[in-house]
Amino acid sequence: MRVLFLFLLFSTWSVAQDVFPWIDNIGYMRSFQDGKRVQIEFLEPMDYKYSEKIIAYIDNKRDFFVWDGEQKEKLASLVNGYQIGYNMVAWNTGPMLFVWDSGRKKELTRFGRNYQVTDSLVVFEDLRDNAIRVYFNDTIYDLFYSVEKPVFPKAVGSNSVAFVGNGGVHYAFISGKIVEIGVINDRVTYSAGANKVAFNDPFHQSFACAHATEVVDVETIMIQDYQAGWDIVAYRDLNDNLKCYMNDDIIELSNYSAREYTVFRDMVVWNETGQLFVFDGKRKYEVANYIPEEYKIRDGIVAFRNLNGGVSVFDNGEVKVVSNLMNAPFEVNGNTVRVQTNRGNFLFYRNGETWNM
Repeated sequence: MRVLFLFLLFSTWSVAQDVFPWIDNIGYMRSFQDGKRVQIEFLEPMDYKYSEKIIAYIDNKRDFFVWDGEQKEKLASLVNGYQIGYNMVAWNTGPMLFVWDSGRKKELTRFGRNYQVTDSLVVFEDLRDNAIRVYFNDTIYDLFYSVEKPVFPKAVGSNSVAFVGNGGVHYAFISGKIVEIGVINDRVTYSAGANKVAFNDPFHQSFACAHATEVVDVETIMIQDYQAGWDIVAYRDLNDNLKCYMNDDIIELSNYSAREYTVFRDMVVWNETGQLFVFDGKRKYEVANYIPEEYKIRDGIVAFRNLNGGVSVFDNGEVKVVSNLMNAPFEVNGNTVRVQTNRGNFLFYRNGETWNM
């Protein structure tokens, strides 16, 4: 079920090639794609943001563009703000809110205010109707209407939203469907991911997960903390055991007082007893026998500062050295690591190969 879900949710994303922008030493904006450098702009943009598949930016003339790995498209002459997802970008010009999704531009509302973009959806206020709405899969869904100022949802995930509707009824929107959680008078902290919304349920005194069609108790008592990812939820119980809930099953990851765990998509990264570990959805790996002073997680990889001050990466079940340059800044995007070797020059690592740009 998990493999089928991820295929349905993200299969269209694999069509476009990966991008990774940088500004070179003469101010050109370039993108690393398939081992090659691609020219995007000849002048440094005023601002830019990127995901694995797109680069959105405001150029030196304040025009707003998106680059999808093959061509750039002008989206607006003026923007007040913008946010990007995996394969989409939303922006506002005053109260007018728009989205560009896989090459298609659409107006969401002329009366917008707050909005949030994640991997595959845009949640936004529509003040014309005092409504909270969500754009997902080329469709706009109504979450709820309010006679007063609507309360913006506090938990927005890859394809899910946890929100409180009229009458104090709690709901979860997941992949186009809305499931009722119930009336809860106490404060609830939700963690929304893809295909799951996790929460401590004060009414039933349990730890639960909302799916697209039902709400399931994962633990019979409430727990310490939790994070939802792509069809997985990592959490620590009251005994400091770190566990993972996936495929309707509970997997114990650690019983040695795990600290600082992080969920990114389908990976869990944590440290315990002075070591760094990764769970990739199939098995557990020891990444380092120390706690790196800096590490960054992305699509199936963990890049980190090694003991020599260089950059290493956990990739495909192995740890490899990317660069021995001490204290060089590094970033990750998709399954690519970028290390700045000097001003305007970078080393890129991807799938076991390196390129100097």
